[in-house]
Amino acid sequence: MYRLVIVDDEAIVRRGLKEKVEWDELNCEICAVGSNGIEGKEIIDRLQPDIVISDIKMPGMNGLELAEYINKKYPKIITILLSGFSEFNYAQEAVRHRVFDYLLKPIELDDLKSCIRKATDQLDTISSAHLEMKRNKDKKEDKVGLVESSIFLNVLVNGNKDIENSKRKLLDLGINLSSGLTVAFEFYDSKVNSDSHLPPFYQFAVNNILKETYRNDQIDTTIVNFETKFVVIVKFDSNIEMSQAQKQVIEVSDICEENIRKYLKKRVNVGIGKPFRGIESLHDSYITASRVLENNLFWGINRVENHSIKDKTSLSRGVILFNPELFEAVYVGDSIKSKNLLSELISTIKVYKDKSLALNTCLDFLLEILRNVPDRKMKEQVTQTITTFPGLRTFDEYIHTMFETVEMICDDVIRKRDESRNGLLDQVKGYLNTHYYDPGITLQHVSELFKISNSHLSRLFKKETGINFSEYLSIKRVKKAKEFLEIDMQLSVIEVAAKVGFYDGKYFGQVFKKYYGVTPSHFREKIKNQSKTDKVI
Repeated sequence: MYRLVIVDDEAIVRRGLKEKVEWDELNCEICAVGSNGIEGKEIIDRLQPDIVISDIKMPGMNGLELAEYINKKYPKIITILLSGFSEFNYAQEAVRHRVFDYLLKPIELDDLKSCIRKATDQLDTISSAHLEMKRNKDKKEDKVGLVESSIFLNVLVNGNKDIENSKRKLLDLGINLSSGLTVAFEFYDSKVNSDSHLPPFYQFAVNNILKETYRNDQIDTTIVNFETKFVVIVKFDSNIEMSQAQKQVIEVSDICEENIRKYLKKRVNVGIGKPFRGIESLHDSYITASRVLENNLFWGINRVENHSIKDKTSLSRGVILFNPELFEAVYVGDSIKSKNLLSELISTIKVYKDKSLALNTCLDFLLEILRNVPDRKMKEQVTQTITTFPGLRTFDEYIHTMFETVEMICDDVIRKRDESRNGLLDQVKGYLNTHYYDPGITLQHVSELFKISNSHLSRLFKKETGINFSEYLSIKRVKKAKEFLEIDMQLSVIEVAAKVGFYDGKYFGQVFKKYYGVTPSHFREKIKNQSKTDKVI
């Protein structure tokens, strides 16, 4: 039965949790209750329970602080937090401190029971793993195995600097490492902090899966946890044929990858090193395995392959030529064309399956962008991307970063173009507002004045106003003409036409009638008649 501690500053909650739940049915017993975080901390230090249920909002030490303390000092204890607040930052902080679950008040009894069952299931699994580990440690060969692992770890880390001492220690243990090879396993997910070590439960589980899988095929191994990797040192029988042994290891390593994915729901990357002869070449085998692992991780290769990586040193850095249209599309802000051409470049890179060539090609692409992007802020952002690029470990991360950069620049180009276009149109409109009376104003004249092409100005007017340049100018002129006809009765229709930029009075009349439904003369007559009517009234 698992021991459970409740910590909450509300007496009614403490009493409710203690009395309303049939804890024995959940294979749990309440061993203590604390009224605040500080008291809870003292209880936990004294009793070291299996499960802690704690409120977040408490005086002295709150639940998040308590969870952080538990995570650091007692990582095996399962912590469940309660809160009357549903703010995201609480849940986010809880995850950071490896809190098992986060329940909102008022607590639903079914939700609490479900949470406790999941917690006890995990404790059952961990307990089984610990029991198995304890049994193994009790055996003499496992004690020898620990010493053997430490010797191998020293060789993996330091190479052959202390090789004679390592050989002597193995000899003292009665171990003859005649031949074998290394297999490196590593978890990696670019979306999380993959440099952090796996929780103890996963380390135990992975070690057990690897050990049992190789053992089931009668393969003798020693497993060393090194950095974020699980390094399997496979020891061959001196009588076995090397190529046959390699084939067997590849097949079983593939099963290991499948078992880890099946039971732990995690993807693991694998690299198999070249065979070694004696402990002197163990380090070289590990280096090869690590390079293969990095290569498989980089290209997203899930299958387990032989140690050999094709030598592509003959490929020059400039072997992949860029399509000039790609950069042209980026610089004009054509996002769709840019992404299509970038996809073609990525497909070409994939053909070579060469990590160095991929890195150099992608960096050359970004450097070319950097040289030609005029905006200072964009230059700074591209520069920042370049500095972080070599730290990326997968080609998918390369691709994502390049597409992000292209999209960022295209969006910036389009935004600036819209700002520039709107500014230019406002300038042209302002000019027409003050020079509409000039009969010499034409599309050609304004285009030359503002140093843009006729076609560009025409498209700009049509897109932004819905009408073409000449119609916009005609509307401007007849509106002004209407004002003159209304205000100054002394001006003749011909004089009004001249004042708004029309050479031909007859043409002026046609244009005026088009927009106002009557000729200028009839319009003025209506104004006069209206004026007489107003006077009579």
